[in-house]
Amino acid sequence: MAETSLQKDAMDVLQRWVDQFNARAGGAITLSSGGEAGGAQLRLKYTPADGTIAILHFVAVNAGGRAGIRVQAFEGPTAETSVQAGLWASGQLGRRP
Repeated sequence: MAETSLQKDAMDVLQRWVDQFNARAGGAITLSSGGEAGGAQLRLKYTPADGTIAILHFVAVNAGGRAGIRVQAFEGPTAETSVQAGLWASGQLGRRP
């Protein structure tokens, strides 16, 4: 249970940072956040233009017994880019070839 609490705390910190960024940006660029319950993925997203999305995707991995974070940026049409980011993250986590 403590691990779940720590993951929620981490997501709360991220959401607080996103909220503060959005307040400082004055609505010019609205940044949103998302992740998964297991805490292995984190996405920062914004919409640079209608029908377009930009995603900075973070994935926590265990590589050779060492913890690490892999990061990839995606930008393009909303639906295709979201799918591309999800497939990349799943591959990093060993869920898809």
